[in-house]
Amino acid sequence: MSYGYGGGGGRRGRRGGRGNRDGSRERWDRGGGGGGREGFKTPSSDFDQDGGGGQRDRPPPHLKGREIGLWYARYGAVRRKQADRRSVRFVLSWTKWRAGRVICRYPVSCGDENDTIHMQFLYFDGDLPEEHKNKIELKSDREEEEKEKEKEKWRVKDKDLEYLFQELARDNSLDDYLKRDLQSKRSDPKYKEMLELVKLINSNRVLVVSGETGCGKTTQVTQFILDDHIDRGMGSMCRVVCTQPRRISAISVAERVAAERAESVGNGNSCGYQIRLQSRLPRRQGSVLYCTTGIILQWLRSDRLLSSISHLVLDEIHERNLQSDVLLIIVKELLNLRDDLKIILMSATLNAEKFSKYFGVQPRLQHTEFLFFFFCRDYRDDQVGKPGCCLSGRYYPQNQDRRSSRKQGFWQGRNSRPEKEEKEAEYKESWPYYARTLYSDQTIAALEMLDNDDKIDLELVLALIRHIVLNEEDGAILVFLPGWDNISSLNDLLMAQQMFRSDRFVIIPLHSLMPTVNQTQVFKRPPPGVRKIVIATNIAETSITIDDVVYVIDGGKIKETNFDTKNNISTMTAEWVSLANAKQRKGRAGRVCPGKCYHLYNGLRASLLDAYQLPEIMRTPLEELCLQIKILKLGSIARFLEKALDPPTEKAVSLAIKNLLDLNALDHSENLTALGFHLARLPVEPHIGKLILFGALMGCLDPVLTIAASLSFKDPFFIPLGKEKVADMRRKALSRNSKSDHLTIVNAFQGWEDAKKRGAWYEKDYCWDNFLSANTLQMLHNMKGQFAEHLMNTGFVSSKDPKDPKSNVNSDNEKLIKAVIVAGLYPKVAMIRPSHSKKRPGVNVYTQADGKVCIHPKSVNAEETVYNYTWLIYHLKMRTSSIFLYDCTEVSPFSLLFFGGDITIQKDKDQETIAVDQWIVFRSPARIAHLVKSLKKELDLLLEGKIRNPATVDWQNRQSKDCAVITAIIDLITTEEKPAGSTKGYDESQYSKILCI
Repeated sequence: MSYGYGGGGGRRGRRGGRGNRDGSRERWDRGGGGGGREGFKTPSSDFDQDGGGGQRDRPPPHLKGREIGLWYARYGAVRRKQADRRSVRFVLSWTKWRAGRVICRYPVSCGDENDTIHMQFLYFDGDLPEEHKNKIELKSDREEEEKEKEKEKWRVKDKDLEYLFQELARDNSLDDYLKRDLQSKRSDPKYKEMLELVKLINSNRVLVVSGETGCGKTTQVTQFILDDHIDRGMGSMCRVVCTQPRRISAISVAERVAAERAESVGNGNSCGYQIRLQSRLPRRQGSVLYCTTGIILQWLRSDRLLSSISHLVLDEIHERNLQSDVLLIIVKELLNLRDDLKIILMSATLNAEKFSKYFGVQPRLQHTEFLFFFFCRDYRDDQVGKPGCCLSGRYYPQNQDRRSSRKQGFWQGRNSRPEKEEKEAEYKESWPYYARTLYSDQTIAALEMLDNDDKIDLELVLALIRHIVLNEEDGAILVFLPGWDNISSLNDLLMAQQMFRSDRFVIIPLHSLMPTVNQTQVFKRPPPGVRKIVIATNIAETSITIDDVVYVIDGGKIKETNFDTKNNISTMTAEWVSLANAKQRKGRAGRVCPGKCYHLYNGLRASLLDAYQLPEIMRTPLEELCLQIKILKLGSIARFLEKALDPPTEKAVSLAIKNLLDLNALDHSENLTALGFHLARLPVEPHIGKLILFGALMGCLDPVLTIAASLSFKDPFFIPLGKEKVADMRRKALSRNSKSDHLTIVNAFQGWEDAKKRGAWYEKDYCWDNFLSANTLQMLHNMKGQFAEHLMNTGFVSSKDPKDPKSNVNSDNEKLIKAVIVAGLYPKVAMIRPSHSKKRPGVNVYTQADGKVCIHPKSVNAEETVYNYTWLIYHLKMRTSSIFLYDCTEVSPFSLLFFGGDITIQKDKDQETIAVDQWIVFRSPARIAHLVKSLKKELDLLLEGKIRNPATVDWQNRQSKDCAVITAIIDLITTEEKPAGSTKGYDESQYSKILCI
């Protein structure tokens, strides 16, 4: 078999047809030429004995010199392809007993061996037989009547809507109470500042408030609005909602505001918060609520006017994440429908002119500057050679990357935007003149060495930390670095110094992979004489406030995720920060006293930085966003996104719509299908939503919900500094040789649940021993409850308990769980092939679009050399230093056949084959292939009906058609013969003999 790495020479060959202009799905050359593809010429035809002109295994006599070498290279490639065809394709083989058992369970026609039946029923493709269509038409009127009832049911059951659905009516007694309470606050100096700000808010429908980091925008503006209404005797009519970009921000700000008002957060007081799966709500009227942006979007499904909200404050609007940009479009249109709604946009680094132009209300939009209380001095690394500079004569860069910039860019997976390349060219052109006017030759050489290396010079960071420690006043140091590898390396450098190993220093890495227990130390002030050093990513820019930070070191780089629409792949690279990022980082210094910020880039570089990061809507996949647009009934996807402050490209929108069509979440009129409706209601991306639905339908709900929660949030493992190898060993042990990252998390979660039942000490020990975050595990537990409740409300399961026995009759079936993972994540498939390298024996991994890829090092499959099957399913593919696959699972042929794509049956030369989407090919006798295809057809019809009319599967009624079809398929997947031995060799003798039925 040829796996289609082209027809070229060498073992890897070349991939043909990459980057098709028409956007069609790339197909691999299967080398067979079978299946009725007329005119297709196989590479082996060049070496047929009748046409080759020479003896067997010898070149034609007319070839000379280099031509003979090329002939041998091509000949070797063809022979390897033929060997692959003979030995690598997995053989579908059933005994007569197994086939008879399947047919007895559910009688299906195998068809004639010579027939080629083309599959007409894929998952939820909308093409139903006429009798099914007639039934659906009869039900359509009744379904319309039930839709309104369904809305009311959701309003009652969904706790996230509790704050939204409150009747806004004047309450005189409450107004009097609030006004008396306000009298005691009039002596506060902030009260005078409030008067000017609320005057602007009351006289304008849209207000932009910008102010330096730490000036009090987030905590004070909302209170000013509420207190003004109370002062005017209208407190009961004021309901302020303030959005936050992150969960931790919503909670911490609400707690701070409540403390300022001498109250506890929530509990019917004036201030509360609401985030996903967690809330402490304030009183119904006269209150302030802090929430994540996603909560507002969820409210809009039930009340498109946000009728009970008087003021909507959009905070940290400069971050321009996906949800905030969508909310801006909706809010802009909402202003045309509600005259009484007030919109306040806030940020430390807001482009007021751009937002003013976007809202189109220039005469009425006001921009006010907030006060900033403390002073922060800037330093940049172009001062390293100036007289009196802290590092003059003491530091010279070492270990420069000597590769050309082109090669560095290639290995780092860079795919720069044209505007970035233009700025880089401008920088290189301006640098010689800029440098000669300011620096000595020695300084220029040092700066050029720093500038030519794309990596942050951690030795320079170390030298700067030493300078601060030895020469500056007391105060915490905050270092901004792009990612975990930099944080870990700098931590190692610090611990290698005798100075920093003493008890006079507390070094705290701050990253999502670190244990939450360690992160809480960030907020604690150390004892006198002890200096705190925090090494963090950009999470410390806005989400958290560390009051005692006096010195900030800005590494100048940030990890940025981009989406390459041409190759349909996400990339993550370290890019230069924007001016907005730099300003936020500077603002972290001097929160309570004057501070200093050191930027590790020169003045010319600073002058060419982008003003802001590229908005997320322009650099991420849009499938989940498209579903939200349809569920909110916002019209055409493309037309809606054209209204964005910075619209995404047409190609990105078209690709998202195409992917949703392939998933059958949208029909060709861009309407939600039954599947699409359910996927849009679930708070996860579409593939994970499909995984959840299949887990419910196939009776393995609990483990599948664990997997779905982990993929949509994060896995519960953390990486302790200095114990990375031990952590990898524990993770591998938890995999129990399943060759699955997904099942590893299931096993870890089940172990945590068992330990938790035994008591708090057992839970703590279990998490500590296995490097698991108890907080993350608890979050996954809560998310599973939310998913199960949603499934119950829509009719897929009968209980909101994820462990309900009726929903988990197959939860111990590991092979079935893997098949359900295929159902959710397909077509994210990779192929495993043996490595022919003597230096690095093992396996290589390939995808259809990218060729050779790598499994991410943290996967349990990263070092795996022995596999039972030759296929992997993965969750995420991302280009960093290489193309990495994240969260992968080994899967069997029947999993791909029943839960993958379109099945075709054909002859490939002398082989009878069955293929999934034309490229995942297995050898199979025609009778078995037709039996599989018939079963898949019945499964698709069954699932279509379940999705259109959600209902639980009655596993007790073995005579029902539903149970018969699913049980037959589960039986095939579960009892499938697996080859004995490893992937080394793939000898056909490893598999069972074919017994034709």
